[in-house]
Amino acid sequence: MSVKRHKDKSELELGLLQTQVLWLLKNPTHGYELMKKLNVLKKTKITQGTLYPTLQRLDELELITSKMRGRKRVYHLTPDGKRVMRDSCLDFCKTFHGIFEDFVCEKCGVKR
Repeated sequence: MSVKRHKDKSELELGLLQTQVLWLLKNPTHGYELMKKLNVLKKTKITQGTLYPTLQRLDELELITSKMRGRKRVYHLTPDGKRVMRDSCLDFCKTFHGIFEDFVCEKCGVKR
């Protein structure tokens, strides 16, 4: 999952993990807590070797920043990160809306 860098950060194409990290960072958190949340969300094991390079890349793109709080590094969205997160989530919803709607309606028995 790669990030394509453009002059305008609103044109970034984020991978699914990067989008999920931005979405979870609506509430600032430290890396270990973020890893736990991703493991639940993805129902798979996210390792430090996956998470921290992702955080580093998002930091390089100036979408997140971090501060030390005691012995923990807490990550949070920058203003650009908030905008890119919204744009990426909107793109995701537009892309997968039909699949989601069909799948959910089939599973729950709701007729359209």
